[in-house]
Amino acid sequence: MIMKKWPRITVIATTLILLGVATSQVLQASNPTITSENKLVAVPYEKNVSNVMVGENGEVLLVDSITDEEYSEMMSILYPNGIVDAQGQDIPGINDFDESRAKFVAEHMKAYSLVGEERSEVTLTPFKISITDESNGEYKSLFYRASVGKDNFVFPSEWGNQSFGFISISEKNIYLAYTDMGIWRIDPENMTAKKLSSDSYSGKSLAEISLGIAKPHSDWYLTWIDSVNISPDGKYVVYRTNRDSIELNETSVWGIDLNTGEEQQLIDPSLNNDIVGFITDSNVVVGALSDTRIIDVNNKTAIAVDVPNLPNLRISSVKDGKIVISSYDNGSSNSTAFISSVDASTGRISEISRVSGYLDGEPRFSPSGSKIAIGYGNDPMVGIDDVMIVDLSTNSQKLLSNSSQSARAVNGNIIRFQWVNDDEVLVNARYGSDSTSFMVKSQGE
Repeated sequence: MIMKKWPRITVIATTLILLGVATSQVLQASNPTITSENKLVAVPYEKNVSNVMVGENGEVLLVDSITDEEYSEMMSILYPNGIVDAQGQDIPGINDFDESRAKFVAEHMKAYSLVGEERSEVTLTPFKISITDESNGEYKSLFYRASVGKDNFVFPSEWGNQSFGFISISEKNIYLAYTDMGIWRIDPENMTAKKLSSDSYSGKSLAEISLGIAKPHSDWYLTWIDSVNISPDGKYVVYRTNRDSIELNETSVWGIDLNTGEEQQLIDPSLNNDIVGFITDSNVVVGALSDTRIIDVNNKTAIAVDVPNLPNLRISSVKDGKIVISSYDNGSSNSTAFISSVDASTGRISEISRVSGYLDGEPRFSPSGSKIAIGYGNDPMVGIDDVMIVDLSTNSQKLLSNSSQSARAVNGNIIRFQWVNDDEVLVNARYGSDSTSFMVKSQGE
């Protein structure tokens, strides 16, 4: 086997990621109506609420995780002499390392229930699960459980800075932790974790395959698990791997049935098998940069998506039969996001709307898929300081700054945004060293 060393598992987070810059207008334009009526209100929060969850019974949980500044403060306490010395050797932390870390996080991480505009702090119950990765082996990771009404939520103690991947569909009571060596499902009732992924392939253990790679190719390594996604109905998990590849940079896509536990290969090893996400409950889109396909997780059929010929194309988001294609012209600092519907049986696409400007981050569909929010700016030197909200049912577009009661209601660079429901968006902004959170919603909601 010849496998190139991949970057280690990166934390799934909601921070914005650079998409690139402006596009040739190849698709047929659908001249959207840009509205600016003052119909939105931004409700500020004192704390930096970084994540939002909605439970099976409709309860809403806001999580105030530790900020980047607080994380840096914590590391300076844990490693008062630095992390590495002049020779690049690790410097040990303080004696009561684990206890001090847990105490700091507990003091700085909060969660709140949300009813209307009223927030109430929720008691957090700490618990640990055992997970394994290539770098650290088996270790205990600290999580919290928060209970609101009949709903129980779980999340990592350092959400956004944890050393493993974490994804969830809280509405379906599904919470997953994953590393380059496995996927674990967390039970919020019992505060335990069960490993979903297998530890062997073709009669060989994970360790045997990894060793076989390391002997002839010491700078490459096996990535057993990567790019984990959950189907919207909560019945299926897909991931990418190179365990069964024999050519450099090839990967395959595998899936796990969450009801039966059955694990199977969905796509043979090849190039361009990066996973974009689920476009329907049973169809996952694979190939963000080229060779874009829709894969049916039930029967493994593959349908090629009729992606237009655009420069520097990237599939940046999918949901509910819709796809966002981002493109930019070489040398430009602007980009265009084409939002289109897709026929999952034929792969044909039809444009609904498009947004052009300095765009950044992953476009985010509302829970129903009827709206989409896109990080927006006019000046690359300023960055993303606005959010474009597109209503796909009316093809109308609203800039947050133009549609709010006060154009300066959300001031600074937009660093994160998440839908709570189809009418409310949680927006995080940073102005200088200050981080603030706002719940943006229609007046009267």
